[in-house]
Amino acid sequence: MSGTGADMAIRTRNAEYTKKYNRNLLLRLLRKEPLSRAELARRMGLTRAAASLITAELIEEGIIVEMEPVAGMRGRTPTPLRINPEAGYAVGIYLNRDGCSIGITNMTENLVIQDEVKLNDIVPGRKLNFLGSAVSDLIERSGIEQKKILGIGISAPGPLNGEGGEILNPPRFDLWHNTLIGPALSEALGLPVFLENNATCLARYHQGKPEAGGSENFLLLLVDSGVGSGVISKGKILKGAGYYTSEIGHVSIDMHGRKCSCGNIGCLEAYAAMPHILYGTGYRNWEELMNNIGRDEDAVEIMYQEAEYLSAGIVTLTNLISIDTVLLTGDIWYEAGKLSPVIEELVNQRILTRNRQPVRVRSASNNAGIRILAAADVVFDRILAG
Repeated sequence: MSGTGADMAIRTRNAEYTKKYNRNLLLRLLRKEPLSRAELARRMGLTRAAASLITAELIEEGIIVEMEPVAGMRGRTPTPLRINPEAGYAVGIYLNRDGCSIGITNMTENLVIQDEVKLNDIVPGRKLNFLGSAVSDLIERSGIEQKKILGIGISAPGPLNGEGGEILNPPRFDLWHNTLIGPALSEALGLPVFLENNATCLARYHQGKPEAGGSENFLLLLVDSGVGSGVISKGKILKGAGYYTSEIGHVSIDMHGRKCSCGNIGCLEAYAAMPHILYGTGYRNWEELMNNIGRDEDAVEIMYQEAEYLSAGIVTLTNLISIDTVLLTGDIWYEAGKLSPVIEELVNQRILTRNRQPVRVRSASNNAGIRILAAADVVFDRILAG
């Protein structure tokens, strides 16, 4: 009898796992686009009856809703289903070297409310209390029921221990060094907290978006006060143990070069990050420099030098991992149409696969609030994981 009971328990667990997996898969599909029951069944590999059973439960729970039937089609008129935007929300926190941006998004990637916090407003000894209070205040001002907040996604420069929710020692990010931000905020706010590298967040957010051009193997390069990178390889985020991610900014491009703030020698970041590429040039920022392309030969020379530095890092990565697209974001997003062709040409002159698989270099999306949206998206991604 005990063996029979154990078998039943295993079958029950398997059935529960399968049901949860199928529900989450269905929701992941509908987060991308509205789909009919028949199309959902096809993409999920289920019978129409099995898919209809899941959708009926989700409709009853108010998580998905029916849209107007699609007219003008032969046979039975399909009724598309879509996510109910108000079914759940996530908090997104984008930490950077100037402070942080905080916002709340719904399940269809709409930013409901946001706030900006300057670095000078954060008291080092009370940084976690301050951040927790800022999130609580934002939730209260939003008018969203606490039970509908599914979690908090935090993006920050690396290196990080995402699995443990700890910011390690990102260069020039001393305020947050060795901070167990995930466990602290989770305990204070009673919500799951997910920590992710900022460039990785943006890479995941761009997957399937038009900017990525359908690529399943691309690099997102984030260049501002540092150089960050997120890699999608075979349709998945490239990660090592403990959620460590690629750090192209700390690949050495000159073994006899400058000492980087990370302790290494000749890092890409020590040359290509904005404070370094603009040092001693007279230009206050990248935007000002790019506005002078065509009027100032020095500006053109600096842009080409930046392209040289970045292409060196991209070539190194591409020779190790199959990459067919590079998306540029951060400060270098401004007027990237001038910079990206130069980088593309340099990269395709040097990569091993230049005759078989050339690399495209293009601009990433830079719409308002995208960094908050990308951070919050980590919550939905983890909760709806298979």
